[in-house]
Amino acid sequence: MTALELRLHPEHLAVAKVPATADLALGGGPIRAELATAEERAIVLGHDQATGLGAQAAVEGPFRALEVRGPLDFALTGVLAALLTPLAQAGISVFTLSTFDTDWILVPAGSAEQARTALINSGHTVTTEEFA
Repeated sequence: MTALELRLHPEHLAVAKVPATADLALGGGPIRAELATAEERAIVLGHDQATGLGAQAAVEGPFRALEVRGPLDFALTGVLAALLTPLAQAGISVFTLSTFDTDWILVPAGSAEQARTALINSGHTVTTEEFA
């Protein structure tokens, strides 16, 4: 796997497990997501929004998002392995998501700079700037 380019977003995010019947509007942020199975409904939203979910939700965070520069070809293999291995070796837990074009890695906000360093030391590029 070749070196990848990532952007570390400044916004704080949360991951929440909410009731299937919860009426929620997912607001701003670099990524918003909802994933539902027969057993649960999970959402990614701004950390400040999560405080308003109340007792109806189990909330984790804050997180910061690392966005892989895309679009990524569906035939690529090892993308997440190349990124998650150095994070695991640094003892950083992750929550991963994929969109059609790219992959996202959420890391605890307090570990964001450590994650950035681990990825750079593994040969990847991590910026806080918009992709050109």
